[in-house]
Amino acid sequence: MTVRTSQEGTDAVDLSTILLAVGTVAYEWDVASDRLVWSAGAHKTLGLPPSAQIDTATSFASLFDPEALTTRREAVFGSKQTDFGDGVAFEVEYPLMRGARDKRLWVQDRGRWYAGPDGRPARVVGLVRELGSRYEAAAHAASLSRFDALTGQLARPRLIEIAGAALAAGARMQTSTAFALVSLTNLGAINEAYGFDIGDIVIVEVSRRLRSAMRGGDTLGRFSTSTFGLVLQECERSDLEVAAQRLAAAIHDEPVTTAAGPIAVRIALGAVVAPRHARTVDDMVARARIALSRASELPSGLWIYAPDPDRDVARRANMKLADDLVAALNDRRVLLAYQPVARAATGEICWSEALARIVTATGEAVSGGPVAAAAEEVGLVHMLDRRALDLAIARLARDPQAQVAVNVSAATTGDETWSHALDGWLALRPDIAERLLVEITETAAIRDLAATRDFVSALKARGVRVAIDDFGAGHTSFKALRELKVDLVKIDGSFVSDLETSAESGAFVRALLALARELGFETVAEKVESAAVADLLRDWGATYLQGDFIAPPALD
Repeated sequence: MTVRTSQEGTDAVDLSTILLAVGTVAYEWDVASDRLVWSAGAHKTLGLPPSAQIDTATSFASLFDPEALTTRREAVFGSKQTDFGDGVAFEVEYPLMRGARDKRLWVQDRGRWYAGPDGRPARVVGLVRELGSRYEAAAHAASLSRFDALTGQLARPRLIEIAGAALAAGARMQTSTAFALVSLTNLGAINEAYGFDIGDIVIVEVSRRLRSAMRGGDTLGRFSTSTFGLVLQECERSDLEVAAQRLAAAIHDEPVTTAAGPIAVRIALGAVVAPRHARTVDDMVARARIALSRASELPSGLWIYAPDPDRDVARRANMKLADDLVAALNDRRVLLAYQPVARAATGEICWSEALARIVTATGEAVSGGPVAAAAEEVGLVHMLDRRALDLAIARLARDPQAQVAVNVSAATTGDETWSHALDGWLALRPDIAERLLVEITETAAIRDLAATRDFVSALKARGVRVAIDDFGAGHTSFKALRELKVDLVKIDGSFVSDLETSAESGAFVRALLALARELGFETVAEKVESAAVADLLRDWGATYLQGDFIAPPALD
């Protein structure tokens, strides 16, 4: 597209030459045909190879960086203004990908759209201007914290931000947006068998394969250690079903090549289509999690969210319990009861486990277990964990002789606010660290072994001891425990409570204790309810005993 003008007494001026001189190109977009016509030199100005396809708006859109919250199409079709004949102006900035992330080019896109007979944009004209290396350097510096260091994909906060922006853009343009979670279901087993370095290689390769199987305008981010999040724009359920199959095939069809040999990777994918089944970004994430949980139970490993009346009833019940928890926290009705842990050989009390109790309207202190389970389902359990930490450390600060164990949920192992709170306490009272023990359930530990490893390492660096709780209820190997470098393991109380009546439980507990002893772990047997069971455990080599036979929990 060459634009010329002439004035009396002067030669014609080639405006394309002037535009090129200032790093700018002009374009005209016919919406109906999707045809995009550029002024001369567009490829050179935008730093694109001559083979790059930019003759349609769709092909040009494939160059957009997924990090871009708003692009030309959204600026035009998302406009709430009306064209009364003079067109409607727009201006937007976005990065174009030219290979690796450090090769991208930030541009300013300014133009005007003109409506067709139906009032919707039919013709768009504008100028694209490069913003220069200084702008890119500033944008790059600002974006470093928004990317995952291992995979180079978006970090979770930025992923959620883009999901929200995509949802809003879809609402303006009356299109659907899908949000999917893809979990590496056998990453824990890979880490156990080959080590975390090989596990990291697998994560990076899965990231690469997912990205290569996605459309250019869609977004990929690392949601957690073993889970990726995907934002798919203009995606109906039928499109999502096809995309899910394509993504699964990209991972499952070929093993990942590593220094330890080829490794087969399995994924589960759960997704939701908005706004049909999610009106907010929080709803999108929550329902994608529900779908992922369901997908993990299915042979196909794929599930797209759909309303389930029974599940919705259970969720409302959980929300009620979670509301009760929030009210109890606000009213200072969350307390701790302490149950002593005794050395098996001597009966000496070594520390006490802090157990959450909630005071009801009638003044009764009830177990916080059911409320904690409900809070975990709806993402509020970190609030309970934080209150328990504060109360337990307050006791340690009051009593220099006290030693206390606190429980944390899976969510808290990745909660920086909990860790920052602990650091604040330890800065004031460094002596507390050696008297604090943190318990992580086995199921929480194996859910994300890499994250648990980092959490345990950080605690031990602070001088805090760590225990794996309810050991035997999950499938953690002792090799994994050695890599986690925990200080002790607590045998799941469900096996201890029926030792007098179940030969199978007896054999299992003896085997666990023997293995722990061989590998150098101290052990705690929970739910010791009688002298006979205490004698058995003592004979089998348990290091510590806990249960009502030793002492029941007592409020502080």
